[in-house]
Amino acid sequence: MLPPATPSPLPVDKVGRLGIACPIDTQAQSLDGRAVTVGFGAPVVSGGQQPVTVGCSLDSGGVFDIGSTPGTCWASDALQQTASCDFQVTVLGPPKLAVTRFLAFGDSITAGVVSSPAGGRRLDRHNAYPARLQRGLAPRYMTQTLSVINAGSQGEHASQAVGRFNAELARHRPDVVLLMEGTNDLYGDGGSGAESAAAALEQMVTAARNARVDVVLMSIPPQRHRGTLLAEFNQRIRSIARRQDAVFVDIHRVLLDGPCSGRSVIPCIGSDGLHPTAQGYELIAQELERVLVERYDVEIVPTAGESRGAARGVVVSSAGTSVSRRRPG
Repeated sequence: MLPPATPSPLPVDKVGRLGIACPIDTQAQSLDGRAVTVGFGAPVVSGGQQPVTVGCSLDSGGVFDIGSTPGTCWASDALQQTASCDFQVTVLGPPKLAVTRFLAFGDSITAGVVSSPAGGRRLDRHNAYPARLQRGLAPRYMTQTLSVINAGSQGEHASQAVGRFNAELARHRPDVVLLMEGTNDLYGDGGSGAESAAAALEQMVTAARNARVDVVLMSIPPQRHRGTLLAEFNQRIRSIARRQDAVFVDIHRVLLDGPCSGRSVIPCIGSDGLHPTAQGYELIAQELERVLVERYDVEIVPTAGESRGAARGVVVSSAGTSVSRRRPG
């Protein structure tokens, strides 16, 4: 069998000028501050006379430190034509929250009284929304120490909670207060406590704002077989948030038709008709996590600057074919 013939060099005007297009500039992010593996596509060669030799200074699938690493790709052909291009691999630093300390204040729904769909209820702080929220945030912000303090008190009326709120605020000095109070006020004494509960909530929000603490104010969860006062009270909560420039989170909406496996009517509320199920608490935590990330996530950019409250939009490229790192000649 005869060896393959060596290609006959053709004039440039027959084969075209040799060109090369580099991989697109690629961004990845380090979740823990360490170097990361980054993949990117292979360069694309056009024109030229075969054989064409291609090489790049960076390998797809290589390990890159935080920062920007410049790369170059080059090509040469049988007509001694050469071409080159430049690209860049950027690894962003770990995600960050602009705030790290949260105070969850409220009654038994904050404390974590879980009502089972099958019957019975118990205090379970591990399944309370503050604990679930902290577990949700921790893997996202691995280089920060985040704390969600559970200051829930069973059986508490909002109208009687202002003093305790002020004490907890001074004691823990949070960055953000997560506030849900008033369920116990609505139906005591024939429901006459709604107005005093709303006034107390406004006092709490005012105290937090005066202390330069952000407030996330939540509506009261739905209640089975009780509802005449609930809609009006939740509207008052929404109005307080608007007046005080607080963040309003509609937990009532989240739990009303949430994807829980409990009873057909308000399945995320347990058999007692009042407290969420474990699935209900998970939905509360997920909604709060979404709101907090949207509001306080810090945009990480390739330079030293940071921008609070913007989406990062990081793209990690898919792995491409590795090419030689050795430049010809």
